[in-house]
Amino acid sequence: MKEILHKISEGENLTAEEMYSALKEIVDGGATDAQIGAFIMGTKLKGETVDEIEGASRFFRERATKVEVSNPEDLVDTCGTGGDKVGTFNVSTVTAFVLAGAGVRVAKHGNRSVSSKCGSADFLEQAGAKIDLPADKVARMIEEIGIGFMFAPLFHPAMKRVIGPRREVGIRSIFNLVGPLSNPAGAKRHILGVFSDRIVDKLAHVLARLGVIRAFVVHGKDGIDEVSVSSPTLIGEVKEGEVKLYEFSPEEVGIERRDLKEVCITSPEESFRMGFGVLEGEEGPHRDIVLLNAAFGILASGKTDDIKEALEIAKESIDSGRAKEKLEKFIELSHKL
Repeated sequence: MKEILHKISEGENLTAEEMYSALKEIVDGGATDAQIGAFIMGTKLKGETVDEIEGASRFFRERATKVEVSNPEDLVDTCGTGGDKVGTFNVSTVTAFVLAGAGVRVAKHGNRSVSSKCGSADFLEQAGAKIDLPADKVARMIEEIGIGFMFAPLFHPAMKRVIGPRREVGIRSIFNLVGPLSNPAGAKRHILGVFSDRIVDKLAHVLARLGVIRAFVVHGKDGIDEVSVSSPTLIGEVKEGEVKLYEFSPEEVGIERRDLKEVCITSPEESFRMGFGVLEGEEGPHRDIVLLNAAFGILASGKTDDIKEALEIAKESIDSGRAKEKLEKFIELSHKL
């Protein structure tokens, strides 16, 4: 560990193999809290490379508790990094139910709020769902109703060793990046919101190396870790191992820009009310931002390659009541299992 820290302190990058080895030493008890804190701060100040993020992701993927489902290549995850500090309602979780309502199989990965007002686990608890299901029951949820939720702390026991040092250091680090890249069900399709435009390209290249089929890494230019309704969004698209970077604006699909404040909340309760309102068919900016994100999720699923058609599929999922029905079935089945 001292050799790794010396290398980082000199501004040298680690290979994917060195990052994997460093994390193995940390997780298996070969590093002190002081060394873990130094590792967190050192990699943050140096800047995480594609090789380093790939090595870290491979390690946590291997150590994750696996959710065994049929055809994992069809699964979509809407999990993002969080940490944008803007305070929007939980768009990614509502998006997951819109995708499920459109017939997309969803393996939603997520956690409680760390830096946001409401994480996906908080949203689902507000809805009345049971969130702490083990792997076999999450698999049954996916197989039976087309959507399951993996509560990150239960599926990543390897992360336990770094919880204390991460909390004490209190900064975003490589550990924030690898969570969304380590889906326990092996999802091969993603819409992944990130907290900074600087990591869009990096995470897109990592996903390409990890063998995803289709993915969109997104960051709104207004600072949010979603496809934005108030500004252009930087997109890192992954398709067939290739990465393409471009900007997308809501006007391209006929959606008018709205003030970001209109989709911001102050509590988990408010987040749920706003998100559930979307599923109930309420019009407004909260619906529009979900539609934009769901459209990219539908593109990731492979149902269509046309963004306007994807938007129509998302609208139909909500307007038909199927998205809301998926949430209701999710809540019911989570208690039955």
